Parts: sequence; structure tokens; C-alpha cells
Amino acid sequence: MNATLAIAAVTVGFICYQFITQSPQFCEFFENRWGGNKAKAYQIYGQLWLGAFLYGVLPAIIALSQGIDFQDIGIRFQHGGTTMAWWLGLGLVIVAITYFSHRKPDSLAMYPAIRVPPPWSRRMTFASALSWVGYLLAYEFLFRGFLLFTCLEEMGVLPAIAINTSLYALVHVQKGWKETIGAIPLGIVFCLLAIQTGTIWIPFLVHVTMSLSNEWWTLRYLGRVGN
Repeated sequence: MNATLAIAAVTVGFICYQFITQSPQFCEFFENRWGGNKAKAYQIYGQLWLGAFLYGVLPAIIALSQGIDFQDIGIRFQHGGTTMAWWLGLGLVIVAITYFSHRKPDSLAMYPAIRVPPPWSRRMTFASALSWVGYLLAYEFLFRGFLLFTCLEEMGVLPAIAINTSLYALVHVQKGWKETIGAIPLGIVFCLLAIQTGTIWIPFLVHVTMSLSNEWWTLRYLGRVGN
């Protein structure tokens, strides 16, 4: 039953997120209220914090309503040394990969999400980073927490990883075939690390590193070329 609710939370949450953030009314709200570069920034903040609500707050309420202990779905503090070692190792690899890929057209088309030319103010840089952290914490709680561990308990390791990775790849379809295909091995690795440690923290930290390094490398590059 809990796995069914988790799958439903992913499905409904993603559908609501897509329809709301892609609606003309959503875009017009920020443009009419602020306009210009501020509207572009606030629209992305709005998208990310809406995602944090749909992917984090609502699933947490569902989990609590079912009497689920958060420690049983990856919200626990253990294996700190293992977590830090994996984060540092994978983080260095990701920072290197994003450094060599951030100038490519595919990357420049997606990053930064806030389409405001650099230089950014410290306030905007911090607000963007904080919004990404909030969004990705909710995202990993839903995928590598609520969804993964409820499926793991009710179905076993292989079905849990298969369901998790399939849904994870599907929600990347709108980002193009490269990200969709890339989400499959990455999703499997994230699931294995979460299962091994019993927590969401390695996937969360690696995901944050990926997003922020993409954004910061791109801002650095655009600032140099004057775009």
C-alpha cells in the first residue's frame, strides 16, 4: 500500500509540476508583478519551491498519515564517513565532467536556469543555490527516500530499483534524450548508494553538486565571453 502511494505521489506530483510551471498564467504572474530580469529570477525560484512542496512536503504528509517513520525511508543520520567519502569522490568527478561540458550548446541551452546574463549579484547567486538545494532535497526524498524504500520493503531490491529508475528516466524526457538516457545509470547508482547506506544523503549531495557546478561553470564562461 505504501509503495502504491509513493508511485502515485511521483506521478501526480510531476504532472502537477509540469502543468503549473508550463502554464501561461504561471509565467504571466511573475512578468506582470516584477518584469525584466527580476521576473526571470523569481519565476525560477517559484518553480523550484513549488517542486519542493509537491515533491517534498506533500509526500512527507502522506508518509506521516500512514505512520511511516522517516528513518525507514532514508531520513536518518548514519554512515557519515561513508557518505562524505562517496560525495567527495563522485563530486570531484562531476565537477570535472561539468567543467569540460559546460561550454557545449546542449549545456548552455539549459544552464543557468535563470536566463539573466552575468554577472549576477551575490543575492541572486545565493537565492538560486538555496532554491536548488530545497528543490533537490525534496526530489531525493521522494525518489530515493519515500519511493525507493517503500518499494524495497514491499517488492525487493530489483523491482524497487527498476521502478525507481524507470520513473526517474521518464521525468527527464522533457530535458532531451541525452539526459533521459543518462538518468538510467545515474538512477541505478543513486538507488544502490541509498540502499547501501540506508539514507538519501549521498544522492542528495551529489545531485546538488551536479546542479550547482553546472550553473557556476556556465556563469563563469558566459561572463568571460560577454553573453
